[in-house]
Amino acid sequence: MTLSGKLAVVTGGSRGIGYQIAKIFLENGASVLSVARDAARLEQAGNELPGLLTLQADVSVAEDVERAAEWVSSQWGHLDILINNAGISPQQGADLIGQEDEVFVSTLRVNTIGPYICTKRFLPLLEKSEDPRVINIGSITGIMSPRLSGIYGVSKAALHALTIAFANSLKGKVAVNGMSPGLVKTDMAPNAPGDPRQSAESALWLLQQPKEVTGRFFRYGAEVGWAPMEIVEELASMTRTNE
Repeated sequence: MTLSGKLAVVTGGSRGIGYQIAKIFLENGASVLSVARDAARLEQAGNELPGLLTLQADVSVAEDVERAAEWVSSQWGHLDILINNAGISPQQGADLIGQEDEVFVSTLRVNTIGPYICTKRFLPLLEKSEDPRVINIGSITGIMSPRLSGIYGVSKAALHALTIAFANSLKGKVAVNGMSPGLVKTDMAPNAPGDPRQSAESALWLLQQPKEVTGRFFRYGAEVGWAPMEIVEELASMTRTNE
């Protein structure tokens, strides 16, 4: 079993991609704690997935995350895998101008600040693992390109930046990577064509990569650049000029 003996926390693990990640981790031998805001959905997930542990918490609230970290500390003593999956999307995700300010703020609070808080609060427990991993569930819509648009895209671009920054800060200690789940059918995208199980398989695949792989972004097992190559080359040129 690929994850035999591993201890994993999956945020947003009560439904959609998070639910499927928790499911495939359990199938592969891991102990899994699903963290989500919706207590009823968490209870349902726990009933459907034998062995799943659940804890109601809002990842955008530091006190809630600290409570989850305290649970892991008291029950497990360390953490091997953190999946920052919890996310929200405005109903009009492509509309940056017409939304109320609070929609922008609340989206960033869950999609970007949540993974920041979770990674920091769980870090002492991850550092006790022999092979600690963090995977941030990003999005191809957050790739830095001239096509970037909307509140959701901005929040995921910020998450991608956070992934790189954490990977650089924790290099040699914790592998931190991002992945795009693809356009899959979830509550946020009920008409999407893909199967969230495929996203879960991608997360499982990423955990099997060497721990030296960090600060990178993957989609269905293939690495995707954080930005179009012309932008990367321009930034490299600017760096050389300033040295």
